[in-house]
Amino acid sequence: MSRKLIALIIVIILIGAPIGYVLYAYQGFERVLNPGTPKGVSHYVVIYSNGEFYVLSADKYSQFVSSGGKLPLGSKVYNVTLKSYITGSPEVDLNVTLRSFYDRFTIVIGAPSVQECKTNPSAYPGNCDMRTVAVSEISALVANLFSINYYLKAKSMGYDNVSAKQYAYEQTQLRHDITYLSFWTKLSIGRGSIGNQKNLAVLLIGPAEGAKCNCVYVPRRGLLVIEGKTDTTLRAEIVLIENIIGFKWPQGNQTKLINVSG
Repeated sequence: MSRKLIALIIVIILIGAPIGYVLYAYQGFERVLNPGTPKGVSHYVVIYSNGEFYVLSADKYSQFVSSGGKLPLGSKVYNVTLKSYITGSPEVDLNVTLRSFYDRFTIVIGAPSVQECKTNPSAYPGNCDMRTVAVSEISALVANLFSINYYLKAKSMGYDNVSAKQYAYEQTQLRHDITYLSFWTKLSIGRGSIGNQKNLAVLLIGPAEGAKCNCVYVPRRGLLVIEGKTDTTLRAEIVLIENIIGFKWPQGNQTKLINVSG
């Protein structure tokens, strides 16, 4: 074998191997979002009526309708499926994922086109107002849960109440990222550098990202996917998540949530 041929092979390997890895990791993102048949499924209905959210199991809602129940005029109904790929219980998956201790958290607020909401809302393929609300709500929810964990850590280290709260606030500010679903973000998710047991990633997938279902699932530990065919549905799904994990907002938050799931 000639030296030129050997040199060519080495060059091909040096160039091809990194490219191959990048492509494999990028394709891994698609595999993450399509993890196959879930181990368990739960169905819920989120109702928005007169400024309040109501959460029911699909069975409870079916009973309500079949018994002649009617919603107030102007009410909006969102059917949401929760899927489990870890424990078999979607509710357990959600609680464990959101309440675990992480080094960092990342909120992936959507495709780069979401930026159009700041400059040219009419060009955004969805509802800018509702996407903004959804992003704000999930960001605040995750930050609160993250802060609670670091508050408890500070208390375990002997901090007093005031110092522990300050420590939790500072750590939350230092340890979070907000990003778009760009090529590099997909690559990071695909190769597992975010959305793992150390770095919680929450991914919003709406109409701008080609959502295929109204569903919430944890395809692997540390990665939460909130998918809705409309941005308004994303908002309703986040309310459902709050309900499932039993999260209570600090006093002063205007979100109203009534659990009638029975």
